[in-house]
Amino acid sequence: MSKEYKIPTWEPGLKQLAPNVYAYMQAKATWYWSNAGFIVGSDYVVVVDSLATVGLTRKFRDEIRKVTDKPIRYLINTHHHGDHIYGNHVFAGATVISHDYCRSEAIEQGIRDPGLMNTIFPEFNFRGIAVTPADITFDKQLTLHVDEREIRLQHFGPGHTAGDIIVYLPEEDIVFAGDFIFLYSTPLGMEGSFAGWLRNLEAMANLGAQTYVPGHGPVCGEEGLNLCRDYLVFVQREARKRFDKGIAADEAAKDIDLGEFKQWPNRERILANLERLWREFRGEDPTTSKLDIAELFLRMDTMAKAGEL
Repeated sequence: MSKEYKIPTWEPGLKQLAPNVYAYMQAKATWYWSNAGFIVGSDYVVVVDSLATVGLTRKFRDEIRKVTDKPIRYLINTHHHGDHIYGNHVFAGATVISHDYCRSEAIEQGIRDPGLMNTIFPEFNFRGIAVTPADITFDKQLTLHVDEREIRLQHFGPGHTAGDIIVYLPEEDIVFAGDFIFLYSTPLGMEGSFAGWLRNLEAMANLGAQTYVPGHGPVCGEEGLNLCRDYLVFVQREARKRFDKGIAADEAAKDIDLGEFKQWPNRERILANLERLWREFRGEDPTTSKLDIAELFLRMDTMAKAGEL
């Protein structure tokens, strides 16, 4: 990134990517502002992710209804984080599909305390959020055949979380990447594997897709994938230096100069990323070595408000 680098703006709302294929974009790429999408078949609709609140998901559903009145048959969750599943129940009657681990984690973690969430993220109304776990799960790959179109759901191994999947449309060269791609938004790896995330990005790049819908940030090509990868490589490298010196994650978070990535919002996520990397460097399994997410959110919030980064 050059010194003149600026975070661009982009249009929120529906963006048609191909005939009957749409992304639903947020104007922000910050906490809980996540993207989604949908594919329209001749008889029904397939939705990719719900949103963080009932109100946001209803707005998304209303936008779908401006395009089609066909029933929503399937709802795919790319992973278990609340900004991708808390509104599942708004799509009542849809069959929910996810990775095995996404389902189990959604059930285990349940609902974050809405009062605490509203305190940390006051721009949202979390009342009415719910966990609606998947009806159908899979491990490596599942293919939906919608008319003549293939929709491939693929899991490459632990990355952003242990159960992330992508939604790949090979004929259209489109990937709904979920949170494998954060663009102009600080990536968050508190429940996954940085080494695995980098392998997953390489596997995605090898698909040769032309269009990626990030979990956060604007629709992009491979350059967006590469920018996200640049952050992960940078943080992994700088973290290793400090881990090897015996520096605690909190101190390392304040010590690392994020450079141009300092312009990306929510840079306090560096703390969560280092807490995960410290465990990864010790060889711990992300599916069993779990962080206290509520406590970590409070620490990040404190760090952000104190201006320590």
